Amino acid sequence: MEALVRLLVFLFAAFASLSAHATDIASCSEPSGKGYYPETGVIKKADSGWEDEKISSGITKLTKNSGGEYDILFVDIRREIISARADGGTVIPLSRGAKSFSVLVVYPGKTAEVYTFLENTSGGLEYLHTLSRAGDEVFITKASVMQGVCSYIHFDQL
Repeated sequence: MEALVRLLVFLFAAFASLSAHATDIASCSEPSGKGYYPETGVIKKADSGWEDEKISSGITKLTKNSGGEYDILFVDIRREIISARADGGTVIPLSRGAKSFSVLVVYPGKTAEVYTFLENTSGGLEYLHTLSRAGDEVFITKASVMQGVCSYIHFDQL
């Protein structure tokens, strides 16, 4: 239990330092959904198809820097903090509504992801993450859709 508390403190501190010069717009976690793995490359026919997916320690944050550029920060399954921009991604605003906001993250030649942050009609905050990964530089081809809950989304700071 103590190790888990230390990990959470570390992750919080790391997120704080990564976004020190940025405004936190949304903080979300616990994504789960479905992934599809086609029979290609290292994926054999017996291993291809739909799989349930969940990143129980996954955290996703939407930030905006002083220059107005958005970024996605996330803790992946390996418990590493990654900035989409620092990892070679281009983050592009896609759509904005009163209670929703979407960004496209493109990793050229590899992956396209859409993150949608929204307040649902019941007042709950959530995010949707869709992914399409394919190409010669990709080890495992995949498409997925996941949903998680958000502790906050500051629509007024978009």
